[in-house]
Amino acid sequence: MAGHTLLTRIRNPEYAIARRNISDSETRDSVMQHLRRMCTTRRGTMITAPDFGVVDVSELIHNFPDAIALMARTMRQSILNYEPRLTNVVIRHIPGDGSDLTLRFEISAQLISGDHKSPVKFETSVDPARKVHVR
Repeated sequence: MAGHTLLTRIRNPEYAIARRNISDSETRDSVMQHLRRMCTTRRGTMITAPDFGVVDVSELIHNFPDAIALMARTMRQSILNYEPRLTNVVIRHIPGDGSDLTLRFEISAQLISGDHKSPVKFETSVDPARKVHVR
């Protein structure tokens, strides 16, 4: 599976043209949008896919000192289960200076686009207001 998601192709028929060449950039942008949705969805809120999303930051308080590892594990598992365009997924915590209280992770993987794989990196962060960013 490469390119845009099924719902994107349904909403935008021009993306569903048969045999349309999908650029690596379009695939990467589509994956990033999907990761944003995944990382902003609280695990357990989707009835049809209870393991979609990540653990809520407010629940992490009760899991110290394993909170960071738990967050990385749920993020990786959700990506493995629901983002088939990424393989060899590695989630790494990026330590901060402690002053801004933002939790950061680097997502490294191989992006499957067409008939080849290319390395990609995304950074996700959760700020003190529990706002999630993926870039």
